[in-house]
Order: sequence, then C-alpha cells, then structure tokens
Amino acid sequence: MRILTIIGTPHKGNTRAITDLFLNEFKDRKTEFDEIVLPTDFGELCYGCANCILKGEESCPHFSSVSPIIEKIEKADLIVIATPIFVMSCSSGLKALLDHLAYMWLVHRPKESMFKKVGLIITSAGGSGVKDTVKLIKNNMFYLGIPKIYNYGVTTMKMGGNYIDYKNKDKIKKQVKNKANKIKRS
Repeated sequence: MRILTIIGTPHKGNTRAITDLFLNEFKDRKTEFDEIVLPTDFGELCYGCANCILKGEESCPHFSSVSPIIEKIEKADLIVIATPIFVMSCSSGLKALLDHLAYMWLVHRPKESMFKKVGLIITSAGGSGVKDTVKLIKNNMFYLGIPKIYNYGVTTMKMGGNYIDYKNKDKIKKQVKNKANKIKRS
C-alpha cells in the first residue's frame, strides 16, 4: 500500500498530531509513505487561465511544479488530505493545489487510475468551520474520481496547540484507531 499525505501547513499543531496518529496505524503494514507539505512543496497560485482544461495540463504555467505532485497522487492507494481550518476553510496552500487539479475532474479529463483510490480528510479547528471544509475537500476528491472518502474532523477549542494536552486526547486516539481500521478494511 502507498499512502500520500498532503498537509496544508508546515505548522506542527493539532492537525499534524492527528495526522501522525492516523499514519502510525498503518506503519505495521507493508506501507510506503509520501508527503507533500503546502505551501513549502508547492506554493503557486492558479491564474485561472484554463490552459490545463482547454489545451492540456502541459500548458499550465506551473506544470513543472505541479506534475511531480500529480505523479505522487497517481501512485498512491490512499490519499490523505489534512488541513487545519483557516478562516472557516482549508489553508490557502491546499486551495491553490486543489485549483491546479481541476483539469483532472471527471467533467474535464477523468483519470481511470483515480477510480481505485481511497481518500481520507483530516481537519481540526480551534473554533468552527470543520463541516464546511470537509465538504469542500470531499467535493474535490469526488470530482477527481475517488470513490471512497472518509473524514475525521475535530473541533478542539484550542488554537495552535497539540491535541496531546487535551483532556479528551484518549477519545481522539480511540476515534482515530476506529477510523483507521475502517480504512484498512476498505
């Protein structure tokens, strides 16, 4: 199994800690891991020129930067997209990447390789925005052709920390383990 984690920030807070909990559940298996940290590994904003849709992805002004990421996406069996909630949505780095993947949507240029993948969305918020962010990412994954998408979103009510300090950390660990087991079975 090959797991690609796309994480929306280099900040090592709640989302990173929860993502690491999920990934640790897969370490006992014969699993290969890849990771993309945004905007560190990709920070280009989409111009909206539509060249990728109208002329082919090679026509994107950022093709040389985005094509290695697309290769990793195509090789992965499980795609984990993790983002903290920034102003009621995903991080700007993640949004920029999702914009660059729109040419792969089913309505534009479906990729059959995407139909066998499993997706996992991980979000955490110090306040609100989890449901809307999950919906945004889930719609993007669906239109990329990913048929089975799981999610884990948590409102921690604590910003910039690490979930390990919370009184409900055991509950989070149990929920993560249960969700990871569902994914393993799929």
